[in-house]
Amino acid sequence: MKTLADYQSYADAQMQFSPERLWELFDGHRESLNIAHECVDRHAASGRDALIVLQAQGGEEVITYAELSQDSSRFAHWLEAEGVRAGERVAIMLEPSRAFYTAMFGVIKRGAIAVPLFTLFGPDGIRLRVNDCAPKILLTNQDKAEMSAGIDGVDVVIADAAFMQQLNTYSDAFDTHTRADDYAIFQYTSGTTRELPAAVKHVRVIASFAHRRQPGGTAYGMARWHRWHWASRSAPMQASTTPSASCGHCRMATSTTFRLPPRISG
Repeated sequence: MKTLADYQSYADAQMQFSPERLWELFDGHRESLNIAHECVDRHAASGRDALIVLQAQGGEEVITYAELSQDSSRFAHWLEAEGVRAGERVAIMLEPSRAFYTAMFGVIKRGAIAVPLFTLFGPDGIRLRVNDCAPKILLTNQDKAEMSAGIDGVDVVIADAAFMQQLNTYSDAFDTHTRADDYAIFQYTSGTTRELPAAVKHVRVIASFAHRRQPGGTAYGMARWHRWHWASRSAPMQASTTPSASCGHCRMATSTTFRLPPRISG
């Protein structure tokens, strides 16, 4: 029997749609669901590529679902060893890269809340958002680590080659245990129009269908890389180290619903 992801037109998918059939696309359910598992781990045995990271200096890095699953699991174990608990925030200020996606999905696996931060924030912008969401850890590069020095209450960690190598000492498998209504991501805007973050819950990984067909039968939906349309099926995601570049997402992309969370305390 076809799933909703198998239909090639919006009209067919709309005709066959029901909430029950939507949940057939996921391993999780209304009570228990994890974005990282749905987007990465359940595809680890497929042999397919998950990410194509285009390097600013030229060239690209291809990362398979299996590699991303293993890397993010190791990161989740590292967070656990660092004492990061479910519901605590972990800020990630990195350009799209292997380290960025390892951290993003690793935080979500752990049950913590990932807080991606725009890499062009200056000291004041960093301090405003760090003071607001109170992350346990800020993962960034050397330059931003120096800029973040002096912000109280946050452990600044540099995601360099040595750090990525350190992760190899941890297990490459991690069992997720998140409720569907747990927060997964806080997303701050890069501008000055809004100080509080939008929030994404695990349950908001609700399927939508993109119909932008490409040669060879692969379909893509287009979105700016900093807008989280999680890909979870069929084709690789494509990211760029240029913030304004577009991302290619899968035929069955997922969409998120945003709302303001209560202001964080503690």
